[in-house]
Amino acid sequence: MDNKTTYKKISRNIRWVYAVQMLVAVAFVALCEWNVIPVEGMLVGMDAGTMYVVEVGMLAIVGIGIFAALKGYDWLLHHRVLKAEGEHRVQLYQVCNISRVAFLTFLVMLGVFFYYGTLENWGMYYALAAFVSSLFCLPSAEGVEIELESLLTNSKH
Repeated sequence: MDNKTTYKKISRNIRWVYAVQMLVAVAFVALCEWNVIPVEGMLVGMDAGTMYVVEVGMLAIVGIGIFAALKGYDWLLHHRVLKAEGEHRVQLYQVCNISRVAFLTFLVMLGVFFYYGTLENWGMYYALAAFVSSLFCLPSAEGVEIELESLLTNSKH
């Protein structure tokens, strides 16, 4: 299999995993909406101070999580994937991409849980921020080629 086919296959695999994970997140929203998962209003009885701590904590978790998913990926590319050899490099690249998409999907679901649990719009804002960030994690075949080829070029220097 040539490199172009490999890049397309990697891109397709990442996109399939992304689609499945986002469908899980949408299913979670539907199950919460239909009250199959009874989280609606679960956190409503807290006093204002506790609610403030929960809101700030969620903001910190989502903000740091998005930062870790995006910048941590860059660190993994240059410190782990770059040091791998041959086919292992390609597999590690794919695992790193899928892992960061999975982490961002978790943040989306956490935001949805916060929304339904507190009945405050902040949760959906957090979920939306994680979702938009996840859109930047979907490499095209050309993007995969650019990242892997730049890693190969950098490793030869």
